[in-house]
Amino acid sequence: MKTFLSSAVFFICTVTMAQDVAFISAISRTDKGNARQASDKIASLTTLSYRFYKVMEKAADSSYTIIYAPAAISDADLESKSEWDECLYVDFKLQNKLETKALKFQAIRGKYLDIFPAWKKYFKQKAHIEYTITDPTTREIVDTHYGYRFILKEGDNARIPRWSIINKS
Repeated sequence: MKTFLSSAVFFICTVTMAQDVAFISAISRTDKGNARQASDKIASLTTLSYRFYKVMEKAADSSYTIIYAPAAISDADLESKSEWDECLYVDFKLQNKLETKALKFQAIRGKYLDIFPAWKKYFKQKAHIEYTITDPTTREIVDTHYGYRFILKEGDNARIPRWSIINKS
């Protein structure tokens, strides 16, 4: 009976973990179309109503960033760059400069209340919104089996309260 019970608990934990691992694996090495789909899922979890704004691709640093803007902010305000602090960013890195199809997830950047739901759903299911913001020891997830390491980090600029989920894998 103990063997059955412990096997059942292990199976449930594995299945629960597999959902996270499936998403993380999907964004760890992806293409532009799937990167957009994953980013849309992340944006849908936020507290604000975000809309897709645009993609910024920079060949100089091999970055590929998908930007979501609050629905209430117009494109004109965004183009004047006065409201970009309100946006949600999902960053990827081009894996090979010659082949621009392969992307690796780098970070999610935004307000704490907007990125915490993604942290909880995809990276650390048992995270608590209040404990995580006050206790820095709860802001890292390491999975040596799959080789993943992610950190939830507070930004350095006190005037602009930005947070990031950073891929350290």
